[in-house]
Amino acid sequence: MKLINKRSLSGCLVVIILLVGTALAWASFEFGYMPRASFDVDKWKLSEDTKSHPRLTMVDSLIESGLLDGKSREDVFTLLGHPPETGYFRDWDAVYWLGPERGFIRIDSEWLVIRFDDAGRVSEYQLMRD
Repeated sequence: MKLINKRSLSGCLVVIILLVGTALAWASFEFGYMPRASFDVDKWKLSEDTKSHPRLTMVDSLIESGLLDGKSREDVFTLLGHPPETGYFRDWDAVYWLGPERGFIRIDSEWLVIRFDDAGRVSEYQLMRD
């Protein structure tokens, strides 16, 4: 009798673990998963106010490509558009909002921040969260 109860309990525990794991996987994809996409200038410029936040799907590709390395301020603004005024990250020269942070709990936003050197060329850039 005890052996049957232990087996039943083990079976229930396995089912519960599988259900919880499936629910967590679904939630992470539903609320935080962002597919990766290649950087596309036109989509970047048109995407600031869309609900799908394509900038979040392209920013990793943009950073990995090194496309911003050493670019002049004018070249960056031609590529990404002029950054809107924002009160965030004031110690950076250009700040681009990407969308709500990727992940399960999306409380903050993600931003691409860029710093120019004295010659007006990109000296540093990175992703930030507020």
